[in-house]
Amino acid sequence: GDIDLDNSEALIAHSMQQLSNNNVLHFDMSKVGYIDSSGVSVLIELHQYADEEDKEFVISNPSDQVTSVLEMAKLLDFFNIYK
Repeated sequence: GDIDLDNSEALIAHSMQQLSNNNVLHFDMSKVGYIDSSGVSVLIELHQYADEEDKEFVISNPSDQVTSVLEMAKLLDFFNIYK
């Protein structure tokens, strides 16, 4: 699906809850067709929260769209990304 302003708030709430109950959160992004700046903000916030809690946030299988947006934002090296 899409990660945009319409669903970013719910996504971060659900993801934070999952991360608080687990040591690693794998975000499979293979089917993400669209991500906007609010979606990128969600990813950054989750990464920072995981670091603060000494946990791991991993992006796996990013779609071409996600890879392109993260590349434009110069964030490919910021995240743990597994293809």
